[in-house]
Amino acid sequence: MKKKIIFFLTLFLLTAFSAMPQDAKTDTQDEQKDGDAWDFFLLPLLETVFSGNINWCPDWPADIPPDAFLTDGNRKARIIELSNEADTFLLRRNSEGRLLEFPFFYKYGYAKVTAVYSASGCVSAMTVSIKNFASQDGGEQAEEETWDINFSADFLPYSELSTGGSFPPVTVTSGDTVYFVFFFESPAFLTETWYDKDGNMLVFCKAPVYVENGAWRITSMQIFESPDPRFIDYFYDSYGNISQVHSDDSVLSAIFTENRPVFWQDTDLQYEFQWDNRRVLSVTRASGETEDLFTEYRYEYQFDSFGNWIKRSETAYRIQFGLLTPQPLYSRGAWNRRIVFEADGG
Repeated sequence: MKKKIIFFLTLFLLTAFSAMPQDAKTDTQDEQKDGDAWDFFLLPLLETVFSGNINWCPDWPADIPPDAFLTDGNRKARIIELSNEADTFLLRRNSEGRLLEFPFFYKYGYAKVTAVYSASGCVSAMTVSIKNFASQDGGEQAEEETWDINFSADFLPYSELSTGGSFPPVTVTSGDTVYFVFFFESPAFLTETWYDKDGNMLVFCKAPVYVENGAWRITSMQIFESPDPRFIDYFYDSYGNISQVHSDDSVLSAIFTENRPVFWQDTDLQYEFQWDNRRVLSVTRASGETEDLFTEYRYEYQFDSFGNWIKRSETAYRIQFGLLTPQPLYSRGAWNRRIVFEADGG
């Protein structure tokens, strides 16, 4: 009986959205440029929050070190601060290992996230500052939007606290704009539905999941914001790394050795990662369809007393006159890391 209720509720939401008249569109939708799509959802963000980990994925930006938030040994870092001349990304955990602050990278940009938890361990609020890389194509400064998100009590999908079914609405505020987001939990999938303050549906997302050892992972996202749905599919390797991300306009893939990528196929380039015996990235080779796209990046490091790198300097090499020569103009600069473990204090 419960499965029938779930099925008919999902069918109702899909039918209602497909039948929404054109004049019911909101100002938010009208202001979007032709071809723009709703590209940021809370479900992948919540998956990261509840897992407590930030793992490299094939849709990350190319200039972010793939081991930026990895450390050696069994101790989990309480703070990792990654910075260069342009930006700073902070990972911060509380004493229970929950993420209090972290960056979230995705195909079209990144977000800086802070999270607040209740005494039961449920997320009660988040602040999400979203930056869109697409606005930088012409040298323009990245667009930024901040969302203040308030969750209902005991919001912890697939846990002992959750009874399944519908959760109370989540409120998302951005400046003077208010959204209401409804989540629905079934044994096989989660849904995320956005409404404006007048009750008009903006977008519906269904995400099949698999649950293992109390954790849940998204396997795909089916996005309905027009008569033609969009799909994003995620594939995992035996270590739980996301090895492929399929969307309507691209296929991104990677091969890992445990949790470190050794090969990455981006939209236009493919990358080979060479790791030394300390599990530190020593060389990255980027190549495309023509020889002039080949770039080799070599790295030099400074390390802390635990063997974790705290500064990475990069030198770029390209082929010129048939020789592989240093090309400083193609270097993406240096990265610095500040790492604090639980026993370190500070």
